[in-house]
Amino acid sequence: MDIPGMISRNADGSLEGYTYDYLQRIAQFTGWTYEFVKAEGETSNEQAIDLMNMLEDGRIDLESGMTYSPALDDTYEYPRNSYGTAHTSLFVPNENAGITATNLFTEGPLHIAILSSAKQRREELDYFCEKNNLAYTTVECASNSELAQKVRSGEADAFLSIDISPVEGFHVVTSFAGRPFFFAAPKGDRTIIDEIDRTIERINESNPQLQSNLYEKYFGKTSASFALNAEELAFARNHDTLRVGVISEKAPLQSFDKKTGELKGVSRGMLDYVEKQTGLTFEIVPIDRSDNLLDAVRTADVEIVAGVESNDAAASTLDLSLTAPYMTTSLLLVYNRHVDPDNLESRTLALPWDMTNTAPAGSDFIICDSIEDCFKAVNEGRADYTYGTSYTTPYYSNIDGLSNLLTLPTSTQTIGISFGIVQPVEPELLSVIDKTIRGLSTEELDSIVYENALIDPDEHVGAFISSHLLEFAIGAIAVLMLIIMLLVLYLRTRVLSNRRVREENLRFQKLYSLTNEQLFEYSMGTDTLIMSNPSGLKNLVDVEAGELSEDRSHYIIHHAHALIAEKSDPELLDALTSPSKPFSELQYEPDPGDAHWIRIVSHLVTNDEGRPISVIGKITRVDEEVREKMDLSKRAQHDGLTGLLNWATFRERAEQQLETGTCGALLVIDTDDFKSVNDTYGHLAGDAALRQTATVLRNAFRSHDLIDRLGGDEFAVCICGSIEHSQLVERCSLLVEQGVEFSDQDGIKRLITLSIGGIEISGTPLSYRDAYQQADSILYRAKADGKDRFVLEKAKEGQSPIS
Repeated sequence: MDIPGMISRNADGSLEGYTYDYLQRIAQFTGWTYEFVKAEGETSNEQAIDLMNMLEDGRIDLESGMTYSPALDDTYEYPRNSYGTAHTSLFVPNENAGITATNLFTEGPLHIAILSSAKQRREELDYFCEKNNLAYTTVECASNSELAQKVRSGEADAFLSIDISPVEGFHVVTSFAGRPFFFAAPKGDRTIIDEIDRTIERINESNPQLQSNLYEKYFGKTSASFALNAEELAFARNHDTLRVGVISEKAPLQSFDKKTGELKGVSRGMLDYVEKQTGLTFEIVPIDRSDNLLDAVRTADVEIVAGVESNDAAASTLDLSLTAPYMTTSLLLVYNRHVDPDNLESRTLALPWDMTNTAPAGSDFIICDSIEDCFKAVNEGRADYTYGTSYTTPYYSNIDGLSNLLTLPTSTQTIGISFGIVQPVEPELLSVIDKTIRGLSTEELDSIVYENALIDPDEHVGAFISSHLLEFAIGAIAVLMLIIMLLVLYLRTRVLSNRRVREENLRFQKLYSLTNEQLFEYSMGTDTLIMSNPSGLKNLVDVEAGELSEDRSHYIIHHAHALIAEKSDPELLDALTSPSKPFSELQYEPDPGDAHWIRIVSHLVTNDEGRPISVIGKITRVDEEVREKMDLSKRAQHDGLTGLLNWATFRERAEQQLETGTCGALLVIDTDDFKSVNDTYGHLAGDAALRQTATVLRNAFRSHDLIDRLGGDEFAVCICGSIEHSQLVERCSLLVEQGVEFSDQDGIKRLITLSIGGIEISGTPLSYRDAYQQADSILYRAKADGKDRFVLEKAKEGQSPIS
């Protein structure tokens, strides 16, 4: 059965989806091959029943996407490890949605479409809305298709479903009540299931981000965080053509084609993207040289200025409001090889006309028409130094053959490049462009920058010829006069050209070593991989099988496909030799104990017939970025004041313990008369009392037990695993006897008492709702009997959890 997002068949017969990709990942470890069996039935329910029947009688070996329940555990074999998590979610339209993630809790009563038969999801919605003080009414539906219809017709604001069943035209606005899903096999034979269990553990160790990456790939595409609403789209499509000013030539950021006069470069690529996404149209206007840059912008009568540095100085100087940056670069000191870069006080600085305001006070400088002319002035000795970026410097050095230039980084900080909206600003225009740029994914942005920053081969050849007219003239005369002289000149030119190439390679290697990047090129025809060897930077991937070039600038690896396939991860092989996507992130361990995260940006090069001939790209180490993402995820699961689990994480984990019957007890704990602490000693003392309560609870229970701050002064503890009655009584008694000691605003020790209500569970599965209500009711009785006490009871049989 086709389940879009999870597993489905394309028009060409190939399969794709979260489950399919995960099965292929398992196959990389196990060597398995699969036969996918199609279920019979007219409806999805009939197909699901047919699959379960085939699994039960052994006609198939494995079924995916199964939730766990004690009832199903008697019929099927489950692994300990899940391969993903599904969440109950609220869906709203991608366009013209009145509900967003930010106003969900403030828009007043919601009308939520829900399946009449979805009992467990209804309970989860009740609990979520109760805890978030969210008022709502339900719009009852008989089928899944009716859910979306109710929202489209305006009868409902949102509909309730699960996040792994996406609906075209809708996106998730909030999710809750996660439940894991598993592979399952026929009862009685755990051979396949145990192998899957071991393989999932290996995958989780080697690539802990795989599940989140697959989820983002197949279910995170409809995020509307920066989607334009109907009013913004109408504004953009009806807006007059905008005049975009371009100040000076700064290839490959922005420059004009010398033959056609058209704008090209990264700014052009970004403007094309904005046009496609919004409907805005642009007219490119070159801004002529002037003694006053602000006057030049005003004279050009433009609404937008392209390629502006993202800083307050640039914005205030030109009266601009800046959009989000669409690329980043770094600033380099560019100086003549005969100049000491540590002693520039008495040296001459070359500046483009639009940057004269940045000249140091009292310095000697010359003004040039463009940054390219600045580079030429320094190369020829008319100036001693100038400044360029990590994109413009290697571009013009390579195009113009500027062999006398050397570079040094000015700092480790990057420079953002933005569009500037000329003031007075239309707020709607700034918002539309800003949201469009921010909505770009990392791989989309890298692709735009990478494709537009490449040097055009025709331009490279044309620039070389135009800069060597004398040599070519002498060569032409030599052909007419003496064949031997032509051969000598040809050989001389080749030697000079090779030397320039070597010098360019060295400059590129030094430049990219500063940016923690490594370049590569894979030739499909010869099965050869060339990997740069930047000085001062450890190779990001294993290159031991390759041979080092004479100038030590790069490694050459022959028979690369087989060597990489033998020693490395299949995802690395794909990124280096046949990229299916322009952007990959993976964990790589070239040596034992030296694991790190790398990002690979790949670009497939084709010939005139459209056939792929090579792959070029770059490799960047991104350990800090990945660690930051993991740290943010961890902080999102904990209470900010006490450091305990927050209620959503606690509920999800406690629910797993309760539903599988592995929970020993559930306690609800309340600090007695906590309001008087805030009223008497102040909120700072109250916060200190809550933090001390968290410390006391951590010390009282085991490290693997779940401890949570439910909210306010209420806490909960889920005992993971069995516990003797006497041990539980001893711990509760100690908590009540000792209470919680804290210091007031004057440093005087104060004491608050605790009331505890709890249930003891002896392996019987319970729903979280039943268990919490029982414990909460017992706590209420403990407080009614005088507080400062604990009451424990055996759990009553409630409603069994529904998977």
